[in-house]
Amino acid sequence: CIFAASSPKLARHYIDAAFALGAALAENGIGLVFGGGRTGLMGACARGVQAKGGRITGVIPKKLNVPGIAFEHCDELIVTEDMHTRKATMERLSGGIGTLEELLEVLTLNQLGYLSAPVVIFNQNGYYDALIGQLRACVEQEFADASCLRLFAVADTPEEAVRALQAFELPELPNKIKDAIKYDKEAST
Repeated sequence: CIFAASSPKLARHYIDAAFALGAALAENGIGLVFGGGRTGLMGACARGVQAKGGRITGVIPKKLNVPGIAFEHCDELIVTEDMHTRKATMERLSGGIGTLEELLEVLTLNQLGYLSAPVVIFNQNGYYDALIGQLRACVEQEFADASCLRLFAVADTPEEAVRALQAFELPELPNKIKDAIKYDKEAST
């Protein structure tokens, strides 16, 4: 599942990389689930999948399901009531690569055991360097367990992203509920 920007104003190298990622996914037999839009990185990735004959599933809220906004070449287009349902549907259908809030939510859902999905951060042109640094700082300052850094892989090229998706294994994670109960008991004694 690609969570990606829809802005048509992005630099060409981001658009080209998203197209190449879509093409690489299709060439490796990986279908695309995405937000159903025709512009920006979402649209570029979908066009890359389409160019290589891959399967495309769009998930779009009904308010945005209009000509000029929706990607018209989806093999399947799921229309949802709202953005929240859209995101939940996309998460249910797959894992995630992409925008900040959606990326962090999928990581959290993996961490808590609600999902078991491979997550690859496509770090085109170092775009996510600061976020990856912040995630490392969370671990270094003990806001998160070190295992959280194994909830995702980082790729700089479409080919690396595909390889990382294919090889990804979710790490063994601490049991947050048991840890919280243990901490509460220790704190109260």
